[in-house]
Amino acid sequence: MPPCPFDLVRDTPFGSYTASATKLTGGMINYVWRLTNALGDTIIVKYAEDSIAVNPEIKFSAERMDFEVRGLSLFNPPASDALLAISELGKPLALTPLVRIPKLLYYDRSIPFLVLEDIGIHKGFEDWFMAEDSGAEDLDYVCAKVGEWLAHLHGFGYNNLGNLEEHFVNKPARELLSGLMYDMTAKDIERHTEFEDKKELADRIMQMKAELRQGKFGDSRTLLFGDMWPGSVLFDVERRVVNLLDFEFIDVGLVYGDIGHFVAHLLPLHFLRNKSYDPNTDPCPHSVVAFLSSYKKTMESYPDAYRAVTKDAVRHSTMFMGIEIARDVLTGNWCRCSEKAEPKKEEPLTCECAEILLKLARKYIYNPSDSLFNILN
Repeated sequence: MPPCPFDLVRDTPFGSYTASATKLTGGMINYVWRLTNALGDTIIVKYAEDSIAVNPEIKFSAERMDFEVRGLSLFNPPASDALLAISELGKPLALTPLVRIPKLLYYDRSIPFLVLEDIGIHKGFEDWFMAEDSGAEDLDYVCAKVGEWLAHLHGFGYNNLGNLEEHFVNKPARELLSGLMYDMTAKDIERHTEFEDKKELADRIMQMKAELRQGKFGDSRTLLFGDMWPGSVLFDVERRVVNLLDFEFIDVGLVYGDIGHFVAHLLPLHFLRNKSYDPNTDPCPHSVVAFLSSYKKTMESYPDAYRAVTKDAVRHSTMFMGIEIARDVLTGNWCRCSEKAEPKKEEPLTCECAEILLKLARKYIYNPSDSLFNILN
C-alpha cells in the first residue's frame, strides 16, 4: 500500500499542501497525486515502490526515480545543488518551441518520492486522439512536435554521449522492458496464435533480443526518452503546448526504442479511430508521416548523429513495432469492434481486429525492409 501523500510532503517545503489530494490515473508505473493547498495552488507528487503500481507482481526497482530526476534536470534548473552537474550537461540541448517538460521541485531519494510543478489538467494523448473533435491538423501538429523534440534529444545525446553515459545507463528499465516485450511476446505467440510457424516466429523475436543485448552498436547509441507512448504526452489545446511526462525510462541506447515505440501506438490509434482502415493495404497514417518526417527533418541538422543513429533504425524500428503490436493484441488491446473502441476484456483478441493487426505484426517481424520507417532514409 502506498503512503498517504500528505505524510510524504509533511516535513518538506510543500507541507502546507494538505487541503485536498486527488489520485491521478494517467500513469501505470508510479503512484501519483495532485495536492492542493488552502490558496488553491497545486503540485504533483509521485511515489515509487519496487514494483509497478497497477500490477505489483511485476517488479521494477524504485531506482527508476533516480533516472527520472536526472532526466528532468537536463531540461530545467536543478531542484537541489546535488543535481547541478546534470543540469550543466543539459545546457547544449536545443529546446523545442511549445514543448514543455515539468519542473522538478523536490526529491527525497530515501523514500523515494518527488514533487513536480502541476502543468494543469489536460487530456492524455490517447483520449484526445480518439475524441471526435480532434481534427487531423491537430493530430499532425502534436506528432510533429514530438518528432522534433525527440530528434533534438537524440542529436544532443549522440554528440554528448561521453558525458551522459555514466549517468543514464538505465539497467532497471532495460530489464523490465526486455521481459515484457520479448520474453512475454514470444511465449504468447506460441500459446495463442494459429500460425503454423509460430515457433519460428517466437525464435525470431528472441533473436532480436539477443542481437540487441550484444550491444555492438557503440557508434549508433544516443540518449533515449525510453517510453514515448501516448500516456507520456499531454496536449494543452488552448495554448498549443505539448507536455511530455515520465522520465523513469530515460536510457542510453538505439533510437528504435523511441521512434518504433511511438509509432507502435500511433498506427493502432489510427486503426481504432478509422473503422475501415487496414494497415496492410492502406497508406501510412498522416499522424505517423508527420512524426517521422519531423523527426528526420530535425535530425538532419545533426548530420553526424543522423548518419549514425539511423543506420539500423529502419530495421530495428520495424521489427520492434511488429513485436509490440503483437504483444498488445495478444494481451487484449486495439479492438475497434465495440461502438467506442473500448478495450475488450479478453486475452488475446480473437476478432477481426486481431487478424488484421497480427498480419501486419508478422510481416514486420519477418520482413523489416518493407516498412513505413523507410521515410527515415
